[in-house]
Amino acid sequence: MRIDRRTAIQWMVAASAALHVPTVTFAAESAHAGPTGYGKDPDLLKTYSAGDLWPLTLSASQRKLAAVLCDLVIPPEGDTPGPSALGVVDFIDEWISSPYADSSRDKPVVVEGLRWMDAQARAQSGKDFVDLTAAQRSAICDQLIATPLPAAMTEAAAFFMRYRDLTAIGFYTTPMGMNDLGYRGNVPLARFDGPPKEVLQKIGLA
Repeated sequence: MRIDRRTAIQWMVAASAALHVPTVTFAAESAHAGPTGYGKDPDLLKTYSAGDLWPLTLSASQRKLAAVLCDLVIPPEGDTPGPSALGVVDFIDEWISSPYADSSRDKPVVVEGLRWMDAQARAQSGKDFVDLTAAQRSAICDQLIATPLPAAMTEAAAFFMRYRDLTAIGFYTTPMGMNDLGYRGNVPLARFDGPPKEVLQKIGLA
């Protein structure tokens, strides 16, 4: 599934308000410099095509890995599909590709983190991450949340935490994700027939 650019940008607005966890860049990307300018903010009432505002970052293989990892963070359950089926990879790609300060800092974290996942999978099993079994994928991710955390995995663990944040923000700002939380929005929760009769009598309205 590919979402439209307008939806992805609306998600970014929500994410920018929610994502205030400091980012950690990988050593290989520590010299990454942010943009010096990007022009006007996008018109949220217009539907944009991919690439109209800025080129997206992730390659086809990176998007495939990102989708697998999203669904590992929040697996599909019952009638609720996983994040990849709801276009969350588009949101993440849009987020790290945009020229804003927070998202620009996240770009090297996500790109290098995805590269690390593949490298770790090959080192352990001789296969890319997407070709591993569900148990093998989970085992690699479990290493990143272990306590105590090996010093060699500090940066990879920071990536995984950030990726979980991005996945959760993308997922829980979709209608299906909000429904999964039980959020109903601006709708009446129960029928209201007005104040009790005795209250109206007391104030002389009945």
